[in-house]
Amino acid sequence: MIKIRPSVAHFFNVSDPKYVQFLRQYDAKGWKQITFYISMALFPGLLAYIGVFHLRESIMLWTGMSSHYAQYTVLVLLTAGWHIFVPLLSLRYVDNMTLKQSLCYLGFRRPDLKGLLLVFPLLAIIMTLLSIPYLHTIYPPLYHFFNSIPWLAIESWHIYVVGYYDFPFFLLLIGIIGNFIGEEMYFRGYILHKLGSVKGDWIIVGVLFNVYHFWQAPINWAYIPFSIFIPFELLVKLRKNIYGAIALHLFTNFLWGTITYMLAGVR
Repeated sequence: MIKIRPSVAHFFNVSDPKYVQFLRQYDAKGWKQITFYISMALFPGLLAYIGVFHLRESIMLWTGMSSHYAQYTVLVLLTAGWHIFVPLLSLRYVDNMTLKQSLCYLGFRRPDLKGLLLVFPLLAIIMTLLSIPYLHTIYPPLYHFFNSIPWLAIESWHIYVVGYYDFPFFLLLIGIIGNFIGEEMYFRGYILHKLGSVKGDWIIVGVLFNVYHFWQAPINWAYIPFSIFIPFELLVKLRKNIYGAIALHLFTNFLWGTITYMLAGVR
């Protein structure tokens, strides 16, 4: 068994027993509750898939929107709506928390400069180096396999192909808040903490996060075997806040893909 030196563990991990005790009060109790929160992780992704793949043309007909805007509307309602308000409302009316307690539970605590300036960049570099052989050998066949399934295939009309960020500033800002803050609130702030009593919770939530992307399954499902090396959940568990995960999400979407795809020779 590998032993981690205390100095190394202290560098990565923030010791805060009171905060951990606070989180543990609201853990899912028993398999019924655990199953409920696992289903809660996947349910919004299923809604987004239905909206993008099956209701897109109806939304276009009802609203006069283009295909691009119809898909964006579905995803914004999901990420900036469901992902932000469901945790806040649940913590308020189910767990009886105040707004301050809810934000603390979700990881919006005092900013962690060491985590953002040292731990996050280090874990991002490690993730990037580990991802290159994976992207070169395992990712392409998995992507092509999932993309060959008709009901999952990403076609020319899909927002991933047309562009996620090609929108006017105000609409883009809402989408960015939902994508990078909303998803982190929901998965690494809410679902991860609710599953805190489950062994390997960070791996489970990492897998759930990729599975949840039903509407772009070929891309995210091809990353499922690599989930153990993507440290979103670890950053939250180690640093006891959500800021590093938000920063890593921004890095992953805007820089990591370009860098690793180029180095791995993936198109």
